[in-house]
Amino acid sequence: MTKLDFIGQDYLFDFGENAKYQLHFENEDELTVTVVEDANYAARTVNHFKPQITHLQDTLYLITWVEEDTGNTVTHIDAFVRGISYTNITDLAPKSFW
Repeated sequence: MTKLDFIGQDYLFDFGENAKYQLHFENEDELTVTVVEDANYAARTVNHFKPQITHLQDTLYLITWVEEDTGNTVTHIDAFVRGISYTNITDLAPKSFW
């Protein structure tokens, strides 16, 4: 996979129970996230974000965005070829980090 070959592709991100999302990278500036399973959003809820994408090395990417409705920030380290994603999310309402 070369730089940004994941653009135009769909990926299922499964972070465990009540945390499953379908991500579609429309282009470098548009990300569509569809809820598959979430404790706070109904399945099939669609959200649109403006990601910041940084190519770190080979097939490793840093992808970040802000959820406009909540102000929460999302940070991913993604290795698409290996099917691995690490994420950290700030949740401003309860002032938590997960």
